[in-house]
Amino acid sequence: MMGYLNGHGQRRLMSIRKLLPPDMSKRFLTSLSFDESIHYRLTELDGDPWASELPEVQQIEEIFVDCGAFHYSRMKVPRFRGGGFVSALTSIEEYRKRHLSREAGCSYLLCSPDHIIPPNAEDDMADARTEFTLVAANEFIEFSENEDRATPVGVVHGRTEEERASMTQALIDIGYDYIAFGGLVPLAGNQSKVLGQLTGNIDLADISIEPDSPLGIARAAGARTHMFGLTSPDWYRWWKRLGVDSFDGSKLSYEGAASGVIWLDNEFPSNEFTSSAKQLYRRLQVKMIKERRMVSDGDLAHLKVSDDGAMAPENPAWRYLMSSRCTSPTCPHGPQSHAPDPRVVGSIEHNMGRTLLNAWTFDSIMKRIDDICERAKTPGDDENLQANWSPIEVE
Repeated sequence: MMGYLNGHGQRRLMSIRKLLPPDMSKRFLTSLSFDESIHYRLTELDGDPWASELPEVQQIEEIFVDCGAFHYSRMKVPRFRGGGFVSALTSIEEYRKRHLSREAGCSYLLCSPDHIIPPNAEDDMADARTEFTLVAANEFIEFSENEDRATPVGVVHGRTEEERASMTQALIDIGYDYIAFGGLVPLAGNQSKVLGQLTGNIDLADISIEPDSPLGIARAAGARTHMFGLTSPDWYRWWKRLGVDSFDGSKLSYEGAASGVIWLDNEFPSNEFTSSAKQLYRRLQVKMIKERRMVSDGDLAHLKVSDDGAMAPENPAWRYLMSSRCTSPTCPHGPQSHAPDPRVVGSIEHNMGRTLLNAWTFDSIMKRIDDICERAKTPGDDENLQANWSPIEVE
């Protein structure tokens, strides 16, 4: 969320969903660990009325709601962040009360309660958490049968490919046709480990999906798949190649709001292909910009920066930020009224502005990846294109 000043100069909060790319605003993930109400009550009136551009609110099409397992991952007995024990029954009750009861006119993907298994978990912990997840999944799918707008999602965990494959088969046998894979974030620094646990193949230069691997089993059953927590552009390249249906993560906000990084497109000729999606963008560390100062410009001060921080992205979020007002009375760039430029910190508007810019850049990167992967489906002479962007099939 972020703040804005209404027509009377009073501070209000709104969901950043209004300023996200339309495809992200329409289909997003939220969690039982957080208050979701602000994202539902967003209206055309929310936002700084002085801004030159205030995008329309996108109608929600689909919401993935997870059970908040990340926040009780260190508990022996799972409890919701807001209190109460986690079970199939209490989870479906929370989903009904907080989501399904709303007249949002959208569909839902509802996560069956799971308990994350760390990569270094002892056998006793892994066995107990596997049992919790599968018992809950068996009950949850029955509780969700009468919810017309909801699709239950079973969650797979495990320390090895074999454990994940076993759990995938168990969930499919129960009746799940949407499978999510969790617990992969701790392995994210090693792509071969992550992909090995999913495909049974660690040779990234010549990768395929083993039939008895988690993805192979899901593919054979015709189940859709979701990846928890991995959202960098290069992970999107892998998910696209592997035929994964959905994914989520906090990369945009972690790098933007927390770490002060802005993603910017790198342009390449349309007939040149990179070996990974990392080369499609660059990361601007705002603290490394040599010169930054707020300059009074009529009623609204704006940031002046040196050439190393020059940018002018063409998207509604940037145009809104450049014409809206920072709401923090303690922002170091005040006290005069000033635009919440993402190239400095000082308020929630400055910080969340970076998340918004990263979202628009990511949206652009994903469309470019889609295009490259589509080209790679047609055999040709470009070995780099075929090796790094073509679909990965079951062996």
